[in-house]
Amino acid sequence: MALPRFSALPASALKRAPLGGLEAIYHVPSGITHLLAEPVPDLLDALAQLPPGESVTPAQVLALVAERFDIVGDEPGEAPEAVVAERLAELGALGLVVIARDA
Repeated sequence: MALPRFSALPASALKRAPLGGLEAIYHVPSGITHLLAEPVPDLLDALAQLPPGESVTPAQVLALVAERFDIVGDEPGEAPEAVVAERLAELGALGLVVIARDA
């Protein structure tokens, strides 16, 4: 099965502003504003640090944010990589990140 890989949108596609303990993210192409809580904005930051067009696995994103966050799942024993993969898939469904699959 192909592993999902994720990459950032162009910087011009998202307008971001802190809003209390949340972050408001305006998706320019759709005109929709999303409110996201930590560590989800940090996942976007991690992807934005990559060279344009480069995509990474959830495990690689986890490695980029693991120093700042203790990622835990809703279910006991849920792997941190699975939690990050779920959050990235949700961001992809919202159009806030690009999802690619290995061939």
